[in-house]
Amino acid sequence: MGKNSAKGYSKRWPVNKSASKVITDASGGQKNTRSFDSAWIERLLMLHHRVRDAVTEPEREGIGSLNAKGDDVKQFDLTANNAALSLFGELQVPVVIDSEESKRQIIGPSPPQHRLVLDPVDGSDNWSRGLPLSALSCAVLPVDAPLHPDWVEAALVGSLDEVLPLMALKGCGAWRGKHQVETSNLCNITAAMISVELNHHSPSPGLARLMATAKGVRSYGCASRALALVAEGATDAHVDVRGRLTAESYLAGARMVIEAGGWVAGLDGASLAAPENLTDRVSLVAASSRELCEEIVNVLSHGKD
Repeated sequence: MGKNSAKGYSKRWPVNKSASKVITDASGGQKNTRSFDSAWIERLLMLHHRVRDAVTEPEREGIGSLNAKGDDVKQFDLTANNAALSLFGELQVPVVIDSEESKRQIIGPSPPQHRLVLDPVDGSDNWSRGLPLSALSCAVLPVDAPLHPDWVEAALVGSLDEVLPLMALKGCGAWRGKHQVETSNLCNITAAMISVELNHHSPSPGLARLMATAKGVRSYGCASRALALVAEGATDAHVDVRGRLTAESYLAGARMVIEAGGWVAGLDGASLAAPENLTDRVSLVAASSRELCEEIVNVLSHGKD
């Protein structure tokens, strides 16, 4: 794949050059109308292809340093991050980039209007071991907006081993290529296939009860891909109760769940918390429907001591 390999893929995206939609936030609250810069479709596609090119060859071992969250940094993490920064430097799009792997970068010839929240390789432990499920995760927000899915205007979760990413525009839905995706709309936990993040966590009584109640349970080790699977209807919910999730891993995927017809909330069923920065940590429930989300929250709360 070359640097311009994204060209042509934007033609598969079924949104006009200028789009205006009536928007409802994740809690069903205030509606508003805003216009979207659909040039972000092309930019995010280019980003996905550039990062995929970049991580094909580098060593998958750690380099002996830690990022701001204290996680081991691997060579491909840095290579992917540098590829993303290089692309936007070439495009000269006025933007602030907040990445898991580097300090804040301000790019472009004029004051930025947008902020990119970027995880160049989400699920890096999976990628380092040659396991499936790792992805580029990127959310585009207004530059001063809170770190909350309701403010994400464009989003991409792109597998590192697949050509077509999952993408979304706020109020316009979520697509893979020409195909719009939707959640399963399942409402009953006993019929649900759910994913649960268990890394660095001993299940609480509530989580153990949830896992025993669900029809099936998976653990993927990659939040963005787990959320994308909910958006596409492959799984019915994703639950992370650990209080360890950071914004770059879930903002894009959470927006996709909402655009695909699903629901995203905190463990109390209320609106998801908005962290101050990329080191603040949250928990979440993302489900194919509001009813399923509420049922999951209820099961979790009944298991508390």
